[in-house]
Order: sequence, then C-alpha cells, then structure tokens
Amino acid sequence: MHTASFRLFVSILGFLGMLAPARADEPAARSQFDTQLDAQAAEILKGLTGESAFAFTALNDGKPKLVIGVRPDKRLAVGSTFKLFILGTLIDEVNQGRRRAENIMLLSRELEGPPSSELATWPTGSPVTLHTLALKMISISDNTATDHLLYLLGRERIEQQMATMGHGDPAVNRPLLSTREMTMLRDKSQGMPGNKYRQQDDAGRRKLLAELDAGVPDYDKLDFDTAAYQVAEWYASPLDMAVALGWIEAHTRPDQLAHDLRAILTVETKLPHDPKVWPFVGFKGGSEDQILAGNWLLQHRNGQWYTLHLYWNNPGGAANPERLIAVLSKVLALAEATIR
Repeated sequence: MHTASFRLFVSILGFLGMLAPARADEPAARSQFDTQLDAQAAEILKGLTGESAFAFTALNDGKPKLVIGVRPDKRLAVGSTFKLFILGTLIDEVNQGRRRAENIMLLSRELEGPPSSELATWPTGSPVTLHTLALKMISISDNTATDHLLYLLGRERIEQQMATMGHGDPAVNRPLLSTREMTMLRDKSQGMPGNKYRQQDDAGRRKLLAELDAGVPDYDKLDFDTAAYQVAEWYASPLDMAVALGWIEAHTRPDQLAHDLRAILTVETKLPHDPKVWPFVGFKGGSEDQILAGNWLLQHRNGQWYTLHLYWNNPGGAANPERLIAVLSKVLALAEATIR
C-alpha cells in the first residue's frame, strides 16, 4: 500500500508503543473475556460498509494465537498483500542454498508491471539484485519488481510456497496472478477478459494467462475496472496472513541464511512507534480504490512477537481511509484489555 491517503490510516497507531507484553499463560481455549472483546470489536467494525475483518495475534515460535478477532478467518480481497508469498519463496530459496539475495536479474520490458512502478522507469537490461527487487516489491509495492520475481521464482513454485506458509485455501489464488495479469483481466476496453478466465479450469486459465503475457504491455490503453475485485484479485484472511508472517519470522532468524531479508519489511512501516518499545516493526499492505488491507509483524522489547491485520472491501464505493482510522483506533484500544 503506497498512497498518501493510507498514511492517515496508520498515523493513529503510535500508541502501540505503550502496550505491555501479552499474557503468556492464557490457556489455548479462548475465554469468555476474549469473546466479549471480539463482540465489542465486531460492533466497532459495523462502521465499515461492505465487508471487513480484523485480527490481533501473539506468536508462539512462529505460530499465531488469536488475541482479538472479528471474522479473522474470512477471506477478502487483499491487493498487494500477496507479495508476502513471493518474499517467502525467496526466503525459502535462500535458506535452501538455491539462490543468493545478491544474485542479479536483468530488467525486461516484457515483465514491466502496471503503474505506478519505479523500476519501470529504469533502463531495460539494468542489472538488479534479488534483494533490491524484494525490497522494492515490499517497501513501495513496486509492480515491476514483483512481476520479475514472480517470473524468476516461478508461478507454481510460489503457489506451493503459499500452502507451505499456511494459507488455509491456496486454491483461491491459483493460478497466482502477476500484477500485469490482474489488471489485464479487469480491462474494460478488452471486454473484461476476467469473465472468460473465471469460466475456465486450471489448465484453461493458465493458457489464457500465457496469451495475456505475450509481448510488451501497453498500460496506456488499459481501462482498469476498480470495482471488479471479485473477477481477478488475490484473497486471504487475517489468520492466513498471521500464519504467513509467523512463517517469515521463524525462517529469518539470525542463524538462517535468509536472515537479512527480514529487514526488508521495516523499510516502510506505516507505523509511528518507539523503537525502544518495539524494536521490530514490519509492514506489507494492499490498496485499491475499494480495498484497504494492512499486515504488521511486531516485536515487543521483551522478545514477544505479534501480528496485526485489518481488511476492508467496500463494493458500494471507495474504501475511505479516514473512516478506517476511526474504526482502527477503537479496535486497537480493546487490545489494551488483553494486556496485564
């Protein structure tokens, strides 16, 4: 997520620096107190028209434990959130010794992603490290960097990794679309190819995507349907991504080859915070006109890890960041009730 308006969405999160560690001795079964907090949070989220979902989790050795949730297992359109699965694939490849973050890939016009994309302005053939591609993909959600990594790592390899990272229903994202493909499937000037795409079986969909990928893209002619996120998009629930962030935390520890890739999440956190209280804050979001999604990986100074997720799909109009601010501030205030 990289729009200026989204900065407002997260500006109220600074008070997270005041939170103490979550309870470590809470039993696995959720208490009546927990369900009461869930109910209060659900009432607050009624302020968001359309569909929304929320989760605040504590990680135990990389595995999330739900602290507060409102429809935490509901899968919604999440935009660029899916890029965390590409990052996870690169992390796994590096840990397995198959690739190195300093490996080079040459920029190709055929892999240019839809605007806005910083790397699309770089000269064709520029040598770029995989680390830089991943950093741009996460920190500024660069679509050209994303599609280069997707091509290099392989669509089916990333689909496998999505399951490995704990997505509860990876079939909803198969075939895993590139950013170019997603926009072209929702191109009104071409009669919305996504409608035909959705009628195909897996083999038919992959064949259609290969046709869409032929040649150099011309985004100037594209008439993107911002409301058609049920036609072509990426989908996940807060708990899907809590497990995914937990997987990333567990596979980028100091003794692992991919350790340095964890810091990519911290370049643009969208989260004002006190680094003495929260020494690690990592972020990846997703944003379209009618979609807002935010995912944070947080470490408290005592070493406890958390994840935070808030998703909003608004089919009736724009997803207004200011409205989300009001909702998020109230929901996060409830999190303090879970803290000793």
